[in-house]
Amino acid sequence: LLIKINLMLRERTIKIHEKEYLTDALKREGFAALPTNCVINKVLPGLGATYCELTSPRKSIIIEPNVPVIVDKAKKHKHTLAVHKGVMVQHITDFLEKNEKQHYKILTTPESFQKVKEAMEALQIDMYSECFMLFDECEKLVQDVDYRGTISGPMSDFFLFQSKAMVSATPIIAEDARLVNQGFRILKVVPTYDYKKKMKLITTNNICESLVERLTELKITKKSRVCIFTNSIDTIDSLFVDVPDIQDCYTFCSEESTFKLWKAGRRKKSTLIDELMQFNFFTSRFFSAVDIISKISPHVILISDMYGAPQSAIDPKTEAIQIVGRFRNGVKSITHISSIRPNLEYKSEPEIKSWLQGAEEIYNDWQKLLKQTTNDGKRTLLREALGNNSFLPYLDNAGKPDPFLVSNLYEAELVKSLYTYPTNLYEAYRASGFFNIEHEPQQHLFSDDDRLALHRQRTRKGRMAVLLLRFEALEKLRMNPNEKAQKKYQHLLSRLITGKDDQTLYSCYEKLGSKFIREKLDFNVKAMERSINKQNEHAIKKSFAMRNAVHQQFEIGGHYSRNEIKVILTQVYKRQGVFVNSGVTSTEINRWFEVERVRKHDIEKFKILKKRD
Repeated sequence: LLIKINLMLRERTIKIHEKEYLTDALKREGFAALPTNCVINKVLPGLGATYCELTSPRKSIIIEPNVPVIVDKAKKHKHTLAVHKGVMVQHITDFLEKNEKQHYKILTTPESFQKVKEAMEALQIDMYSECFMLFDECEKLVQDVDYRGTISGPMSDFFLFQSKAMVSATPIIAEDARLVNQGFRILKVVPTYDYKKKMKLITTNNICESLVERLTELKITKKSRVCIFTNSIDTIDSLFVDVPDIQDCYTFCSEESTFKLWKAGRRKKSTLIDELMQFNFFTSRFFSAVDIISKISPHVILISDMYGAPQSAIDPKTEAIQIVGRFRNGVKSITHISSIRPNLEYKSEPEIKSWLQGAEEIYNDWQKLLKQTTNDGKRTLLREALGNNSFLPYLDNAGKPDPFLVSNLYEAELVKSLYTYPTNLYEAYRASGFFNIEHEPQQHLFSDDDRLALHRQRTRKGRMAVLLLRFEALEKLRMNPNEKAQKKYQHLLSRLITGKDDQTLYSCYEKLGSKFIREKLDFNVKAMERSINKQNEHAIKKSFAMRNAVHQQFEIGGHYSRNEIKVILTQVYKRQGVFVNSGVTSTEINRWFEVERVRKHDIEKFKILKKRD
């Protein structure tokens, strides 16, 4: 079988001391530059591996997973070209001709590498012998290949280079036989000092509530800088809705995501990092490689929204480390807020291995049968089976198991398993060796499912039905006289009521109850408003202030016509805050006084006999 080669690469370690860069450690070990045929595990982000290659006395092609880092680094170094979407082959050939005698550096995305290759071929340059090839942040080859298949495209060329290396602080090595065949080894950079970072891990049933509490705990001010990393634009959008404290913010994301945020009318966004605002959101393209320089050390918050966006699961041994490593001037605090999803389905390593082996056996049998048979019916069905099955996503263009796609499956399922129990995630952080973990489990009255149920409603009635259930759930807190309970009640209530209709629903619930709203009003907002007005009118009319005001306007023994009574009562009602119109009748005087109807000068009048209590 081709699957699971079980690589056994030789490993060499070199030491690095505090305040040293990778260049210093390599020179001490006798390396003038990055060594060839190595997977360089630098352990710590920010040691200057890319800088080491950018300043080395040789021509280089450096593959970076994302555009921002390419643009940023190309600006800082001479004889360097950034190749990405929009840069044409002609631009590359012009650059190569101009810098023919220089130690030029070409920084490219995996998707744009083909343009570099075409330019080299056009100028008859043998890049395989003339250039050193470096694949930076190489874990992305495994982590991103499932949704970004083109990221591993350059690897067939990579193994043709005479001099080459892969590097990362958090490498994931695919089970690729070419690594063994070409004698690759692992060069591990081991720090001689304590580099662990303090992190607070909050496992919770409501990421929004935990975020609000954490921001309060951190005592965020206008001068603070908060950087929130989550791999989901939908999660960012829901946080804008649910957490009013983060209004002054910027979102750094891909061009596709900026359009999504613009369409939703949400906040400022950019594909390039300039200056940090009070709150800053970052999506996955900024998890690695991009240096973030801030004069103010920021609070870094990682969010994994396992109910709203399972793809936002952050890998403790790679992504979490890369995120913290982006801040070259350090950070003020590190927090990971994550929901836990016990029913999240995942495959264990033995299950994956068994499935892949079985699938490969059947797939190979079909291939053999197709070659052996000449029957048109058999050939048709076999081609249909070969062209449409669940094993295909793990095959390369030649129909062989792709080592990066297979490794991605193992990696993705392992990360999912971490989010099924709090202890799994906690132990994964401990095993990373990068963090000193303080774990705080939190449980809130409303869960992420409850929160998202409101977002998912597409009708006003549907939203109100869900909101009414939340008001009912708050009833125990509302009736609790404890000061802490009352503060919690007011906090949760203010988070639920976000608009005029919500306030109308709550007022109606408070005065008339949920049964009346469901059965009599059917969540009709206008009907609720009328019912509230009637209830308010009834309550005001029963008050001492209203009774006293009415009594003062009428004299015992006095005679009043129907029109006089209407005018006087209307004026008193308005002054007391009762909404009135032409509906006030003269017979309402009976509510306030005992009266006698008399005729005076042939006009019917009401004689005031006695006040009613």
